[in-house]
Amino acid sequence: MNSHISSLPPGVSALCDAHGKLLPAAVGWSSRPRLDYAIPGHFGRRKRWNHWCITTPRWMLSLTIADLDYLGYGAAYFLDLDSGRAVAHTQLRAFARGCQLPNSPLESHSFQHPRLQIRMDAHPGRLSLRVEAPDIGGQPLQAALDVLRPAHLDSVNLVAPLPGRCFHATSRQLGLPISGSLRLGERHYECSSGLSFASLDFGRGVWPLHSHWTRAAFAAPGGIAGNFGSGWTDSSGLTENALWFGGRLAKLDRPVRIDQEPNAPLAPWRLTTACRRVELTFTPRQLHQACPRLGPFYADTRQWFGRFDGVLRSPDGECVPVTNALGWLGATHARW
Repeated sequence: MNSHISSLPPGVSALCDAHGKLLPAAVGWSSRPRLDYAIPGHFGRRKRWNHWCITTPRWMLSLTIADLDYLGYGAAYFLDLDSGRAVAHTQLRAFARGCQLPNSPLESHSFQHPRLQIRMDAHPGRLSLRVEAPDIGGQPLQAALDVLRPAHLDSVNLVAPLPGRCFHATSRQLGLPISGSLRLGERHYECSSGLSFASLDFGRGVWPLHSHWTRAAFAAPGGIAGNFGSGWTDSSGLTENALWFGGRLAKLDRPVRIDQEPNAPLAPWRLTTACRRVELTFTPRQLHQACPRLGPFYADTRQWFGRFDGVLRSPDGECVPVTNALGWLGATHARW
């Protein structure tokens, strides 16, 4: 018997067997995390990825912690929506030293380096988020934030097989209420109560050497949110596409078209479905580009920050307007 599987807590299943092979029973979709995402073996091919995005009416903060076995990656990006000023810092660590990522999306995680410290400490029903960077754009950055995890809030939890015996597992948690403050140099930024949200992109898997995907997400007051992706799990017939209405999740089985007008980096994007349940325009405010490299390996990422407008339709056909909802859209091409 697989000792790892037999020792799992009640109600929790394994993602892989003792040799790191994806278990068929793990494949599929659920509205709550139900897996232990440990991946035995596959050293050098495993990917562990936690990305947080915090949106408030005046500023946005993007945080990434990644463990690629041979490399650890920590990144922070801050955007002042009033002035348009943006600052960023990326830090690499050989063999992922100082990078602590768990086998569950509900546990504590951290990235530790003298030039960048990111720490998320999990507590019942909430998460304490702390960030410190002594020099980001020439100024120190400090953030002390508290993320709520309401018991009623659903999430996208997907496991999809990929070509070449690869696989991808994810937990997308959107619309998490957040409070606290951030300081950049002498400027102080607060979270606006009821209008500030945190979102988690938790990814684990054995991914193809050449990977590319596009993903968009937003959250708005009233428990309205959307998560959309293309180019990643398409071959599996499974999607991460979902809408939230009052915090309850409505799965989208159909593909979502994500298209940008050509020849303009800050041109609007259109997000649509053939069934018309999604008809949105994303208007970028700022573009952030990052391309960490190690020899022949790289992850070329472009992330746009801006606002979503348009209409969503609930499963019963009700039209739900989306107006000036803060969010982001990212496109990544990687060889890793």
